[in-house]
Amino acid sequence: LNMWLGETERMVREIFSQARQKRKEGFLPFIFIDEAESILGTRRSMRSHHIANTVVPMFCTEMDGIESLHDVVLILASNRHDLIDPAILRPGRIDRKIKVERPDFDASREIFGIYLSEELPIDAAEVAERGGVAQAREGIIDAAVKSLFARTEETKVLTVSLRSGRQEALHCGDLASGALIDNIVQRSKEMAIKRAIADGEAGAGLRAQDLIDAIEKEYRENEVFPPSDSVEDWLKLLDYDPENVVRVAPTGSQDDRAQAAAVGKVV
Repeated sequence: LNMWLGETERMVREIFSQARQKRKEGFLPFIFIDEAESILGTRRSMRSHHIANTVVPMFCTEMDGIESLHDVVLILASNRHDLIDPAILRPGRIDRKIKVERPDFDASREIFGIYLSEELPIDAAEVAERGGVAQAREGIIDAAVKSLFARTEETKVLTVSLRSGRQEALHCGDLASGALIDNIVQRSKEMAIKRAIADGEAGAGLRAQDLIDAIEKEYRENEVFPPSDSVEDWLKLLDYDPENVVRVAPTGSQDDRAQAAAVGKVV
């Protein structure tokens, strides 16, 4: 998006023009647009003049022109596909719609395994207890995934109020994502580094408790949550039909944790 009138439209035309040129040169062009709803939002929901009112028709025209190019791949990514103009998503333009689900227990374990690579140093006590570095690494990953997907009162983070009057509680694991797991691992590494600096050789290496503490801190500090109370912002995070959600709110325990963290930062 660009603040200057007509500039966004020019950039969109340029992207498609480059794709056409690359196709003529024998390449297979990929056009990838993240947060597609931000520039291709439904026109009927916009007040007065909005960028989507001019970008969407032009984008549709460019997409229709792709047919003559034969091999051009257009990928739109969005957390709110319901906000994308229907003209963009109609058959013949966007032919396949793929929903990427949040990682479950097994998928999260695989993601932890990617970020917790074999090169990472493991705490000597963990290695001795489990009988080897490989076993210790597997044990740390198991502990992290079990902690992330635990379903207790302490792990409740959100309450979703539905139009039917029903309320659903979401736990930490319900909000798991690859980015979240990456943040957790980075936090745990920082803890291990600080301990190694403070304690020397005795504190060197990653521990299972580092991951467990990192998970708790990630949610306690609310860094995975939107900064506002807007349902629209929350729905970008949750796998719910927007038409069925009335309210989304952190649980009481989560509010208490956030306040405690804020007080700690001030002190």
